[in-house]
Amino acid sequence: MMMSEASESITLGIEMSNPSARGAGGAVSHSVALWDAHGTLLGSAPLPDSQRGSDAVMHAVSGLAGSCGVRPAQVARVIVSTGPGGYTALRIATTSAKVLADTLGAELVGVPAARVASEAIGAGDVPALIVLATKKGRGHVSVLRGDGSIEEVGVVGPAALGGCGARTLHADQHLPDVFRAFADSAGIEVRPIELDVRALLSASAGIAPVDPLRLAPLYAREPDAVTQWRARGSG
Repeated sequence: MMMSEASESITLGIEMSNPSARGAGGAVSHSVALWDAHGTLLGSAPLPDSQRGSDAVMHAVSGLAGSCGVRPAQVARVIVSTGPGGYTALRIATTSAKVLADTLGAELVGVPAARVASEAIGAGDVPALIVLATKKGRGHVSVLRGDGSIEEVGVVGPAALGGCGARTLHADQHLPDVFRAFADSAGIEVRPIELDVRALLSASAGIAPVDPLRLAPLYAREPDAVTQWRARGSG
């Protein structure tokens, strides 16, 4: 969709918190998107397969802006999914968003990944468990309630979720077997989690902008590299 050069207040979204998650129907998730001042989606795109890291983000943003007729000066807000999720993906996404917001003089809004995932969960599937960043039988769990509120449980194993009353559990293909066994015994249907940038604008509703210097990724646990570095320092 092309737009007038006079249009302003464009919003740029970046969602790459969990690279193993898929989009609607199992499609490749779109990672960057642009909306106009009325919240109408102008376009979205996945990251290019041929590039990695921050270069891929910037290339995708540049290509999408060009196809939508958006100039950098028109971007008034940048929204980014802050996790929990993959350490490297979160670091690249949040750093790219901070650089773009600072360079363009745009507002910056950080959105927890559970809120993005909740946008794809239907009313008949709640209460729902949203499980992110799983490792060694534990994961970052949030509960989506029937009224649309999200309760963060934290990094737990399935034993902490007894009696939660959930109808569905949403996670990527790396969900540990202990969670699947828990869901099966509790009659909870396991569904693929959907984290698509096209849900990011609605998920950001009500979240105030932050200073780019204060935005930080939401890590479910200390990154392995930091843990190993700390262990060497205390040895």
